[in-house]
Amino acid sequence: MIVNILRRIEGKIDEDRAVDRNSLTDNRLNATHSRTILPRSPANSSEILGVPSFLQRRESVAATPTSATDSSPPISFSAHQVLFWPAIQSALPESVKLLCQVNGSDYSTRLEASRPNLQLPTSLDLQSDWLSGLSVATLKELSDVYFSTFNLANPILDQKTYFQRTLGVAIDGNFGICIESCIVLVVMALGVIGQKALVEGGFSSATTPGTSGLAGVQDGDMPGLAFFNEARKRLGFLICDQGLQACQFYLLSGLFYAEALRPIDWWSMLNKASACSAYFWNNLSRDRDEWMLDMQSRLFWITSMFEAVLTQELNLPPSNSLELEEHIALPKFISVEDIPSFGSFRYPGDDPFFHYHFLSQLAHRLILTRARNSLFHLNPTADYPPEPVEDELIRQLEQWRQRLPPMLQFDPKAPLSRADSPSDILVTAWLHCRYFVARYHIGRPLLHRALQRPSSLTEGHLRKCRDTIAAVLNWASILQVANSMKSCNPLRFFVSAQLFGQICVIFALSVSPYQHIRDIVSDVDLKWKSFALGYLEESAAQSPTIEQDYQIAKILCEDIFFTKDAPAPMGGLLSQGIVANGFVFTSDAIAQDPITSQVVDGDIEEHTHRCIKNLGAILEAAGSSLNDVMEAAIYMASSEKFARMNEVYKTYWGDIKPARTTVFMSELPPKTLLEMKCVGLVTRQEVAKSKV
Repeated sequence: MIVNILRRIEGKIDEDRAVDRNSLTDNRLNATHSRTILPRSPANSSEILGVPSFLQRRESVAATPTSATDSSPPISFSAHQVLFWPAIQSALPESVKLLCQVNGSDYSTRLEASRPNLQLPTSLDLQSDWLSGLSVATLKELSDVYFSTFNLANPILDQKTYFQRTLGVAIDGNFGICIESCIVLVVMALGVIGQKALVEGGFSSATTPGTSGLAGVQDGDMPGLAFFNEARKRLGFLICDQGLQACQFYLLSGLFYAEALRPIDWWSMLNKASACSAYFWNNLSRDRDEWMLDMQSRLFWITSMFEAVLTQELNLPPSNSLELEEHIALPKFISVEDIPSFGSFRYPGDDPFFHYHFLSQLAHRLILTRARNSLFHLNPTADYPPEPVEDELIRQLEQWRQRLPPMLQFDPKAPLSRADSPSDILVTAWLHCRYFVARYHIGRPLLHRALQRPSSLTEGHLRKCRDTIAAVLNWASILQVANSMKSCNPLRFFVSAQLFGQICVIFALSVSPYQHIRDIVSDVDLKWKSFALGYLEESAAQSPTIEQDYQIAKILCEDIFFTKDAPAPMGGLLSQGIVANGFVFTSDAIAQDPITSQVVDGDIEEHTHRCIKNLGAILEAAGSSLNDVMEAAIYMASSEKFARMNEVYKTYWGDIKPARTTVFMSELPPKTLLEMKCVGLVTRQEVAKSKV
């Protein structure tokens, strides 16, 4: 079923492209028919085996060069490149423009590549006293934690094989030089991280009976680093190993580097895992068994998914293993047969729920890759993609969601808001996140068009733009659930990158000189900006790239906010208000209707009411209120109406009124009887935190 859906995407989109090339006026879709396959299990879905043929045609960014004079360059899929959209560059504050000039457009990859190596162990002696002193209970406890966290979404290891073979070999050999020792040591490292995540999510206490023996382990700033360094000591003697367990070790090590927010180190591990996988599939032995084939398939697709994430965001080359995607079957999650089972005991990872989830996230990644190749860099005209392509991708994404197995079904109008178990966070929440981020990616070229060619948008385009921003807001709300176990998030670097790109887009839309463009982001509030900025701030200490992103995002988030409950600011000249150091400073407010932006009818009383209500809306949006106003300033065209204005003014404050200045002006805007502005104290701390 999963692959069948993807085949339909290929047929539909290729067909739409052909129609678009032959006729600019007729973009009608000629629907293709395909059989609906409803699998009873992941094994049945794997019977289709073949992966869509479009995957072997994954073109690289370099395949479509554009000249320096091209007025419509292709849109990069990378979130960091959003900052360098021409329309966004022109809207940026001068301080951010200067940072862009200094850093260059490749700063994300360059900063990550120039990082020093991960902290080395203090001793290179293979015999570590603390390691030999660990109890079997501690090793089993950390292993259980790994399988209840990291392995749920990315089943690199077979739980039965690990506990009944790999762990025993490592213990019996006293963690000597063997690939089993390396695997167990990295599992321990990830188990330490997973234990921290379980505590964060409220699913475990800070100290459990099995992990109490880790008190003397020195990890430094990175949980699990001591175990990981022990694995690195041994790996040098096994560097030429190309087997299944070597591939597993590199994938596990990649997860550790991902948790350390070191994406290029992660990519390096994926390259090694990819080489192991390619070696296997190009040299199939006669004595291979079904379990080995299935396990290698699982590792291949995990490698492929992670590699797509890395190479599509950073300027990193993909491996040659992409050529194999056409020929590698989807995994069936076959149980190993040469290891005896204990009665009817089943490991948690054997639950079909997690198998279905893995296949579903694989299908999602392939849809995203197709969207990237169809809508972004690989559009041959270097112009905006035809609407039927976008519509078909959205339709296929909805089909993917609707045909999820019942245990994975969800309503996008009622996204996940709470989690009762680790799997709710590490599996369910992330599946929901994937849906909404795909909606955002498919709609991103249209947001580019809204900024670059605002006059070309129809009402239908504007509706799609608002839907795309709604997907951004829904994605963030589910991320807050996923972030309750923030230590167990290998994709944190890339989530941070997407949030940064979204901040850039929303900033540029909010300062557009066109009201209909500003209205696209009218539902974006300070709560979203607070979450996005806070997420970047938490990650900034671990990555120089995210640190730079955070500095830029902080300027963009502090420089402007917008509320549709007050008149829109004059495009390109001012903001409704600015929050800084715990205060909100408003621009002058006149008696404009927030909807029509026209000056209201009436005399000084009506104008005073309208001005104060407009100021109140701005203050509320900034986390303040009229009761928190410290200072006000009033500008009037005539002193004759001063007393009448005061009668209205004093009804909005009690006995303690703000400090005030009144100035009588010889000239105000047409039909305007007064202007008002104020300074308010930000009293809602969740807003103040993101703005101070």
